[in-house]
Amino acid sequence: MDKALSTILLVIASLVCAVLAINAIYPATSISSGALGSASAQMGDRIKSQISIVHAAGELDDSEVWQDTNSDGNFDVFVWAKNIGITTIDNAENCDLFLGGDDGTWSRIPHEDYAGGELPSWDYTIDSGTEWGQETTMMIEISFESALSSGEYRIKLIIPNGISDEYYFSM
Repeated sequence: MDKALSTILLVIASLVCAVLAINAIYPATSISSGALGSASAQMGDRIKSQISIVHAAGELDDSEVWQDTNSDGNFDVFVWAKNIGITTIDNAENCDLFLGGDDGTWSRIPHEDYAGGELPSWDYTIDSGTEWGQETTMMIEISFESALSSGEYRIKLIIPNGISDEYYFSM
């Protein structure tokens, strides 16, 4: 009888320890799997997203004289970026756009919705529609108050999920 009572108490103690261990480990495992799932979804989005800046040019002619080609009164730099990924890029106005000069400095150019009417700012048009979908090109127009000097420039475009491309050009 002594052995039976000891065995029953040990079994009960083992069950209590097992329940305590499960109650301690399960929530941590559940939280970890949620975080892993979220990280996996973000990585999947990044893998499916890809852009390529295909060309950039300013409103300067061959003699490096400003030509207001679109008659808006501003000096513009035009940048063409192509969505080469397999997902549609939403909220293109939330992209970050940077312009760098040959002196090594970078300037962030705000979208016109966030520039408060100040220049420089940028806006975009999407070829053949309103969505920046797969294999679609977006033209970005960066407006300045006056013409940029001739030289080497770099454009960096970062889409909302962090994917970016950089393009070097000269004017």
